Amino acid sequence: MNTLPSSAYQFALENTVDSVCITDLNSVVIYVNPAFESITGYTAEEVLGKKPNVLRSPRTTPTTYKDMWAVILAGGWWRGEIVNVRKNGEEWYSWLSISQIHDESGSPIGYVGISRDITDTKRLEKQLRDASLEAIYMLSAASEAKDNVTGSHLKRVQFFSEALALKLGLSQREAEEIGYSSMMHDVGKINVPDEVLKKKGPLSPEEWLVMLRHPLEGVGILRNTPFYEVAREIAGGHHEKWNGTGYPYGRRGESIPRSARIVAVADIFDALTTQRPYKDAWSHETAVQELKRLSGESLDAEVVDAFIVLHEEGVVQEIAQRFPEA
Repeated sequence: MNTLPSSAYQFALENTVDSVCITDLNSVVIYVNPAFESITGYTAEEVLGKKPNVLRSPRTTPTTYKDMWAVILAGGWWRGEIVNVRKNGEEWYSWLSISQIHDESGSPIGYVGISRDITDTKRLEKQLRDASLEAIYMLSAASEAKDNVTGSHLKRVQFFSEALALKLGLSQREAEEIGYSSMMHDVGKINVPDEVLKKKGPLSPEEWLVMLRHPLEGVGILRNTPFYEVAREIAGGHHEKWNGTGYPYGRRGESIPRSARIVAVADIFDALTTQRPYKDAWSHETAVQELKRLSGESLDAEVVDAFIVLHEEGVVQEIAQRFPEA
């Protein structure tokens, strides 16, 4: 097998656009390439003989580093996204690959970290996410105006749902996604005629068929876009019931998306405790009793139990106070 001369490897290291940092087994820097200097702002002379933790940002959690070193010390290759700090104090996003270096006998002799600066990519992702969130807010505003629902209702459902998701053990990112996606739960009502949606008396069987389509209309409005995947789950599933008697699909139990089961509890509680032209507001205590009655039948018992804990802890009351009816 042909092997490249050592000068070729050196040339590759010196000319790659990715930062390369090599340390000994004590994590003391013994080599950095020109891309490291360009990306971090530190010269080789400033970091050689020191540890690379000068780059650390508090936004990268100790848990991340703990998990990283558990993989590396076990002989694995860790890859992931972290936040670093340049010499001038500016934070930058790094896609980092780091592993052990071994000698010819297989014994570890150091570590090599290869970092790609993905700050511009993350900035673009944020711009796209902000644009998508703005679309959610606009569509939510349109649906609330159509249905005579207040923005306070949507905000309460958003934060009830987010708090519920966290209580159920979902990550902060997952909880936030369920929260802002919950505002789209009734977006399909945009396509329901006013004479049906705003009718003061009982709906006829034909009118109920029209109303029962609004979850499917919501799924159609949100289309097959990855950013709206959770919003589609919620729009299509928040009227499903744990016992299979809901609509539009008649799903039951865990076949109903978890996001939709969470929003269903938040939405029902807020609907019960909010005054409407056709009903008075229920007290929190009465609404909680109703959730208990529906638990295991219409609603997921695990989600109801989590909501009750949030109510006992005062989280529900705090959210309701933050977003009162206008």
